[in-house]
Amino acid sequence: MQQNRTMEERRELTLMRTVLYTFFVSGAASQPLGSFIPYLQASYGFRYNLSGVLLSCQSIGNLAAVLLTGILPAYLGRRRSILTTSIWMAAGYLIFASGVGAPAALILACLMTGIARGGNSNFSNTMMSTLTEPRATQGYNLAHGCFAIGALLSPLVLIFCTGRWPAYGWRITACGLMLLVVTQIVTYGRMALPEEPSKVRGLGGVDRRFFRDKRFWLGGMMLFCYISSEYAIMGWLVTYFKDTGVLSLELAQLMSSLLWLVIFCGRMIGAAVSGKIPVRQLLLVDGIGFFACFLVVFNSRTPGTIIVGIIGIGLFMATIYTSAFSLGSAAIRGNDFGSAAMNFTGSIGGVITPALVGLVAERMGIQAGMGVVVLLTGLLLASILLSVYVTRSEC
Repeated sequence: MQQNRTMEERRELTLMRTVLYTFFVSGAASQPLGSFIPYLQASYGFRYNLSGVLLSCQSIGNLAAVLLTGILPAYLGRRRSILTTSIWMAAGYLIFASGVGAPAALILACLMTGIARGGNSNFSNTMMSTLTEPRATQGYNLAHGCFAIGALLSPLVLIFCTGRWPAYGWRITACGLMLLVVTQIVTYGRMALPEEPSKVRGLGGVDRRFFRDKRFWLGGMMLFCYISSEYAIMGWLVTYFKDTGVLSLELAQLMSSLLWLVIFCGRMIGAAVSGKIPVRQLLLVDGIGFFACFLVVFNSRTPGTIIVGIIGIGLFMATIYTSAFSLGSAAIRGNDFGSAAMNFTGSIGGVITPALVGLVAERMGIQAGMGVVVLLTGLLLASILLSVYVTRSEC
């Protein structure tokens, strides 16, 4: 019995380490679009509305992949499913690196990166949900911490390359990210996967009982508000700082990396305190802190105050996604379709919000556009308060 337990622990740890690497690559490749936007605008003359469409196209691709990856494993199995979606990230970056500036081509590239991002996210969350507790909650935080490492490093690489080669440094960065994604695809092809929950192929073998569990819907509601806020912030933060004149482009890019650095630190702290602090309490503190700190950044006009606010945003953002997903994961443990359904409810906000911010910014200015994000962070706090109240006797 002890030997079997040890073998199972080794299997889980090996799976966790592999997922951590693949999600690191996903973070490095998925997040830079917001940092690329100013360079695309400068190179091809894009306006706010088209930039918002590009950001939303990535979200549309993410949303489509979330749906697909909930269904594809029932027909193709997990390995073939993740290989089918992950390859599109490399294809998208090939378009960026080629220097093709046609809006249709860039829209297609953003859709491709979104498809791969959604596939990677759903696969990683599903793999972590197969782990035993408290390793599963630790796995969520560590995985999203690795995602944050990738997300904070890629803007730094972009700054270095554009500083060294101003005319085409962003294309060199795109080429490097494409090669990194290739290593992710190879890892997916070779990693050991846990046994799939059903031997029956097709939707007939899918467990859909989670739809009757309130924890699933509460988790999905929080994810909707959080992802709406995150995508808008990550997509528009650099442009907002640059166009309002509060920060230079280089310093604005550094704020993006600072945000992800703090998110990474916060998620490592979250992994360390998993099982020690109730999820409800953590969500409540995070929701209040996130809303307050974003108000600070929104109203700040000095670099020092902005830096303090960014640190606060990153710290409180760090464990909202993982805690919300953990709250709902009890209803979908090891269920590919359930993980996809929860991700889907959250990802809808990522489609709507970046384009909405762009449309408002085009008509009323970038300050008004970011005002939409203030509203979203308030809605996130309200959804957390509701979830804490409803589950007060269960957690």
